[in-house]
Amino acid sequence: MSLPPLSHRAQKTPASPIRRLAGLAQQAEDRGTKVYRLNIGQPDLLSPREFLDGISGYTEQVVAYETSQGNKALIDAWSASLNAQYGIGIGEPQMLITMGASEALIFTFMVCSDPGDEILIFDPTYANYIGFSAISGVRLVPLPCSLEEKFPIPSRAEIERFISPYTRAILLCNPNNPTGTVATDEELRMLLEVCRERDLYLIVDETYREFVYDGRLPRCILELAGHDPRVVVVDSLSKRFSLCGARIGCMITWNEELRRAAFHIAQARLAAPTIEQYAAAHMIQSVPSDYVPNAHAEYLSRRNAAVEALSKIPGVVAHAPEGGFYLLAKLPIPDAEDFAQFMLTDFSHEGATTFVAPAAGFYMHREAGQSTIRIAFVLKESDTREAIRVLAEGLTAYTQRARNR
Repeated sequence: MSLPPLSHRAQKTPASPIRRLAGLAQQAEDRGTKVYRLNIGQPDLLSPREFLDGISGYTEQVVAYETSQGNKALIDAWSASLNAQYGIGIGEPQMLITMGASEALIFTFMVCSDPGDEILIFDPTYANYIGFSAISGVRLVPLPCSLEEKFPIPSRAEIERFISPYTRAILLCNPNNPTGTVATDEELRMLLEVCRERDLYLIVDETYREFVYDGRLPRCILELAGHDPRVVVVDSLSKRFSLCGARIGCMITWNEELRRAAFHIAQARLAAPTIEQYAAAHMIQSVPSDYVPNAHAEYLSRRNAAVEALSKIPGVVAHAPEGGFYLLAKLPIPDAEDFAQFMLTDFSHEGATTFVAPAAGFYMHREAGQSTIRIAFVLKESDTREAIRVLAEGLTAYTQRARNR
């Protein structure tokens, strides 16, 4: 007896390229192999003690629903922190607390666009945007960016060439995951002008906002956009404070109609986690001011270690990312997916192997990323160097195997 077919939405939602090979990594560890996990943006920095203190300080006898907009103390603390750093003047009416940046992005896709509408992105892109588009029914339109040119944002003329009657928004991840590119003020102003003149929304994912290097300063788009109702900011505590599992993010916009529509969707899912919001509010109010700068310094050290180690591997092309904690590296092989699987199933060096993310899943034009991997420099510097040394040994073994065949 046949079963009814799955929905088109289900069939179009891809497996995560970040997590797809996780089972193979677990099998390698079960065999006793040490796995250096450079595949996922899971920092090993300790979460702030103040967040854990906030959890311990939750004394209510019933864990009740939080409001759909979010914990007021968290909204007040988070907005005050942003205002102190960027002078953007936001408050409770502009914020909606979400279950991570992921939910904020899904809400934004759904309130800015109807199924079949288009959002322009820069390719390669954060892989889960592709999943969010399938969930919401929105079509992502990729504008190619080149690794060899260090992934610059395309020119205004090139961007406008991709705008159609169905285009509703431009989505920018800044700093970018996976490329590490950081948009300049000139580029941000250009995107604002395009959106204003072409009647589009500008969605900016600022999850990695504080992690910018080489003399750059963190920039919130609202510093340039002011109260522009076309702009939506997506933010998260996950990376900034090493709180990936807390799942606390937010949507910020001066567009009251848009925020209210997102709030109605938030009401349908009831609320974000109560205790984590309580703890996050406590943390933001009490965390030492040097926590994020110390994290920044640590990631910069790891970035430099990763780039230096990769530069010693013949045939590998990689550039120092300007921000975030990822980089893309082009390998001298035709199929990075096959190589990543080989590293987990058939290879170990001195009892260890390295888990990387095949980058084709971060490209809408998948063929552009066939030879490329994404590395997350989320391990301490010594482990980062060792993981890339093992990667180099794996490349040698993989290439030799291919020759023997």
